[in-house]
Amino acid sequence: GQWFGFYRFDQYRGVDTSRFPEWSEAVQSAMYQEAIALCSHIVRGNRPPAELLFADYTFLNRPLASHYGVPFPEPAKTDPQSAGTMVLRRVNDMNRSHRGGLLRLGAVLTVTSAPLRTSPVRRGDWVLRQVLGESVPPPPADAGSIAADDVPADGLSVRQRLAAHRRDVACVNCHARIDPFGFALENYDSLGRWRKRYRDGKPIETAGKLRDGTSIADATALHSYLRSRQSQFHHTLAVKMLGYALGRPETIGDTALLSQMTAQLASGAGLAELAESIVTSRQFRYHARTAPTSR
Repeated sequence: GQWFGFYRFDQYRGVDTSRFPEWSEAVQSAMYQEAIALCSHIVRGNRPPAELLFADYTFLNRPLASHYGVPFPEPAKTDPQSAGTMVLRRVNDMNRSHRGGLLRLGAVLTVTSAPLRTSPVRRGDWVLRQVLGESVPPPPADAGSIAADDVPADGLSVRQRLAAHRRDVACVNCHARIDPFGFALENYDSLGRWRKRYRDGKPIETAGKLRDGTSIADATALHSYLRSRQSQFHHTLAVKMLGYALGRPETIGDTALLSQMTAQLASGAGLAELAESIVTSRQFRYHARTAPTSR
């Protein structure tokens, strides 16, 4: 949860309930449990880590399915544990409903939004940092801000305001890296629901182009792009796991171990194999005392 940003999401207070009176504790709690259930299922089942991003399933109860606007299949009568409206159950074949995986979790989409609107910058920054493991410098002090509402009084959309930022030489490099990833997720509103139009009736604009010329048309294209960059995600996963295990940032002395872990993931290893590599490593075995020098 700390890595992906949904830690303590059940206590999140970043939604403006005057704009979104439909926001409820039941939906918020279900979103939090959905995120936990996805990660727990992959970790405990030693599932392929790629499912964190590309799972074609999610975990829903009736209130959350209704919030997302997706069908909620009735539980089998022979499965009393799945009965009731509040119990989360795994629901498969969710690509057709634009759900499944971290990028389409309501909790992630909500915490990377502003109180009144979505935030392509926050969402793009999340993809860049948490999925691809790339660093982003803080904005310059005079960078300015984007209107709090998605229909500002001056009539300029968030996208148009971000285009103005990209014309500023102090902002262009970072926004060229961040914004296309965030635009690709604009079909999800600030509560994680799929939409086709903004509140003012204008169609959603999702297309963007990265600095290397790669076009990303929408959320589906973003998933395809991330599939082509799985080695980066594997490295990010290895760095995060090692960092949590050792309680410190990576150092140059971790390079060989991280390369080994990344190669394991590329060969189909699960999180259990990565955990074994960590606990048998020199870094972990000597963590409580001064690590020996390399020979």
